[in-house]
Amino acid sequence: MTLQKAGNPQVRLKADLPGDAVWGDVDKTLVAQGLTNLIKNAIEATETRAEKGAEFDPEVRVSLVPGAPGGMAEIAVEDNGPGFPEDRSRLFEPYVTTREKGTGLGLAIVKKIVEEHDGELRLEDAGAFGTDGHRGARVVMRLPMWAEKSVPDAAAE
Repeated sequence: MTLQKAGNPQVRLKADLPGDAVWGDVDKTLVAQGLTNLIKNAIEATETRAEKGAEFDPEVRVSLVPGAPGGMAEIAVEDNGPGFPEDRSRLFEPYVTTREKGTGLGLAIVKKIVEEHDGELRLEDAGAFGTDGHRGARVVMRLPMWAEKSVPDAAAE
């Protein structure tokens, strides 16, 4: 978030994170790459909407909610860009993109990372941003988490 805020001062980035640690068996480099891809996609979506002449305050929201059903942690990235197309079925396929300059690899990579962690990735409509009722895109990564008490003891390994 810090790097994205510094590199994109025109976009308001908000984080809603728990105060306590959330435990899980994840490859932090891969999950960070996936999250970075999602945040960059969200920022680019707001740029696309602005390029089409919309008057709005670009915003990206990132949240982490532990304790989702099934022992999952839920990481959501929402933006107030143009939103997803009605037919989202192909957006996870490599080289499929809705943006003129996109490569179509971002969501395919994130989906692969999430699946390698026994998680799931969903594309949804975001909640309304502001008073105009506009709904952008929301991408949800669900990853298995541990209860703090069941974290393996590193010394025992």
